Amino acid sequence: MATKKFTRAAQDLFIQVLEDTCSPKDAAAAVGISRRLAFDYKQKDTEFRARWEKALEVALDALLDEAYRRGALGYEEPVIHGGQLSTVTDPTTGEQRPLTVRKHSDRLLEVLLKFRYGDQMADRLRVKVEESSGLDAAALLAMPSEDRKALTALLAKYEANKEREDGGS
Repeated sequence: MATKKFTRAAQDLFIQVLEDTCSPKDAAAAVGISRRLAFDYKQKDTEFRARWEKALEVALDALLDEAYRRGALGYEEPVIHGGQLSTVTDPTTGEQRPLTVRKHSDRLLEVLLKFRYGDQMADRLRVKVEESSGLDAAALLAMPSEDRKALTALLAKYEANKEREDGGS
């Protein structure tokens, strides 16, 4: 299966597949070489290493674009009702087409914001936490987001209750 020679044409195809998939395994399979051979070339050939790293940047940019599209712009999801695909009639053509709803991914938006503004968000959270509760911000950041949201909700209830008690005295 694995060839002994990793020709320039094979390297070009490898880089192209790597750009499309972000997967050295898939790229090696596409050109009929072992993954190990590809990594050996990457280690020994500085030009190939630079092309590999550039291909990964292109692939990761595409992933970021897709995450943004799904998170911010949304995507159409078919409506399933009673185990069946729901359809609507197109008023112009009279054709039946799937009924869809636009969905957005809050989780992807959260990941994108952390990716882009992670340090600033951590600093803001640290200041807010230290001012209001005395909790350790690093420990909060290490918590799963669901737990952090639950804790934030409880702290908000605590603050509201505290304000009511202070206002009533």
